[in-house]
Parts: sequence; C-alpha cells; structure tokens
Amino acid sequence: MKKKSAPKKAAARKTVKRTTPRSSHSPAFNQTIIFRRIVITSACLVLFVGIIATFNGSSVRQEVAGIRTVAGLFEQTTIELPPVPNAVSYNIYYKAVGEPTFSNAVRNIPSSVHSYTISDLKKGVTYEYYYSAVDTTGKEFLFSPVKPFSNLQPE
Repeated sequence: MKKKSAPKKAAARKTVKRTTPRSSHSPAFNQTIIFRRIVITSACLVLFVGIIATFNGSSVRQEVAGIRTVAGLFEQTTIELPPVPNAVSYNIYYKAVGEPTFSNAVRNIPSSVHSYTISDLKKGVTYEYYYSAVDTTGKEFLFSPVKPFSNLQPE
C-alpha cells in the first residue's frame, strides 16, 4: 500500500535586492586610501622633525644659500700669528673670561698662515686666548701671554 504524502507547501519567497559589491578599483575607494596615506605620512614627518629639533639642541643654526639665520647673535675676530723659527704649526686656545679652563682650541694651523679668524663667538661675551708654536715632533714650545680678543666684528 502506498502512503499518501502531504501536499508540499510553497515557501514564501522574499525578494532580495541585489547590489554589486564595492570594488577596490572604484574612484571613491581609491581617494579614501590616498587621503589616509597622506594624513599618516604627514603625521610621521611632523613627528620625525619634532624629535630631531628636540634632540638637536636649543640653538639650531641654519644656513640657507650661505645666509645665516642667526645673524647678529655671534661675532668673530682675527688673531695675528707672528712667524716663529722652527714652528711647523700653531695652536690657539680660547675661552670666555671667568671659565676655569681654555676649553676651545684650534689646532694644527700651518705656519704659513699669519692670521686666523675665529667665529661663532657669542655676542656680549668677553673672550681671552693664547697661542702656541708647534715643532716637527708635535711638541708645543712657545706660548704667548693670555690676551683678550680685540677687534670683534659681527659675523
């Protein structure tokens, strides 16, 4: 005997609106990605420059096409070096008056040079110096008396 099966009920179908998937090649998607890259790159660049400026010291000098941006803050002077027999070079030592030691030096100035200009001297600070002659063995053998810098000029 054959069993009768219940009639099949038809399921109600929902209509689904089909949309096309967003392509990664669409202009709006590409503009969003480009904008995000620009923002992130700019933020990283600003952060990097800020870190460099912070660790580079309080007085950062910049030279642009040979023009100093800190003009007027520093002075320079020229020191005359007399010819000394048996000298192959000179050393110049200088410091601000009141400092305990001569912490700045210019070394190995050839004996053929008769004057030397020292720059980057802070304006308004009094400096003093002495020079020494150096022989062929590298030994300093003649020391000038300590003198104040004279003829200071703006850089």
